[in-house]
Amino acid sequence: MRIAAVTLRRATGAPIKTNTGNYMFTEAVYRNLDAQVEWVGFRFTPEAVNEKFDAVIVPAANWLNANSDFADLARRIEQLTIPVTCVGLGTQAPSLDSLEVDISPSALDLARVLSHKNASISLRGEFTRAVLARHGITNTVVTGCPSLYMDVAARSDDGANGGIVLQGTRYVMARPVLRRKLLDNDIFRIAGRGNYDIVYQSEKLEIAYLDGTGREGWEQAAHDSGLPQLYGFDSAPAMRDYLELRGRVFTNIDSWSDYLKTKTAVVGSRLHGAILALNSGVPALLLPHDSRTRELIDFAGIPTADPDTVLDVRNARVTLPGNLAEMVRAYRDRRARNKRIYQDFLAANGLAFRDSRPEHDRAGLLAVS
Repeated sequence: MRIAAVTLRRATGAPIKTNTGNYMFTEAVYRNLDAQVEWVGFRFTPEAVNEKFDAVIVPAANWLNANSDFADLARRIEQLTIPVTCVGLGTQAPSLDSLEVDISPSALDLARVLSHKNASISLRGEFTRAVLARHGITNTVVTGCPSLYMDVAARSDDGANGGIVLQGTRYVMARPVLRRKLLDNDIFRIAGRGNYDIVYQSEKLEIAYLDGTGREGWEQAAHDSGLPQLYGFDSAPAMRDYLELRGRVFTNIDSWSDYLKTKTAVVGSRLHGAILALNSGVPALLLPHDSRTRELIDFAGIPTADPDTVLDVRNARVTLPGNLAEMVRAYRDRRARNKRIYQDFLAANGLAFRDSRPEHDRAGLLAVS
């Protein structure tokens, strides 16, 4: 079976242009479908795809939000005559408190088109299912994110003593951010003042320094944006020194996983950073900050805790909960049950699941190009 994948391009060594967590759910469709899966991207030619392929796979994310523009993708998918399967579609909202979510018309149009292209749509959680039901889209199955079921070579021992790794979430940096009371501001402050290792996914200033694409004028840009103050530093050179010592960014998931295996635990607000750690045999704690993370925690049983019991901003310290090992075991049990739900969903849509082959799959490193 030949499947066209509407995903980021698979490549290595390319500059980072997006959230590196997207590598996770994208790579999962290449590693976990029992078929010949080939990249076609988001600007595919429908006629060519209809002619060359048997089916199309669309790994999605929190696309149901106010700012998404999927008019072009919806138009292209509507022209497909072969089966189209969407996996992992989710909603972006501040919390799970209200189903009155602001979703762009084009995102809803895309969801409607996808719902007519195969037996059902795979969703990230029950909140997204309830939101779509309000819009008349009911042929849905909650499977979580496909990255949950992608195995990597797990750590063989019972632990490592490389310390705790933090992960925060930030897409823009400007001085007004410093005045806001945000969970992620606390994470960045503790990382800097406590000298913790940190992995970046979408933080453009930090990534531009680490990958070398934006070092010219970097100290001035960092100063102007207030970045050093976010971490508790008094100067851009101090911020630079911290990044060189503690900052990490990865352009493929296997190198990322290898790094995490040297660490004691991963703590933060990054969904895919937590999933990759757990699937690598490393304890992880996901601190929810929106509907996207909360509904995945609820469905997948990802370990979590009240941030106030974990993050000590005053003393720049992170304390792991005493029941973390128990929560990790519960996650693994839930993952095994949910994996069967995902397999059944794929089968109902004419696709077959295969287990990841970690050593073989390392050749398929994913980056953005």
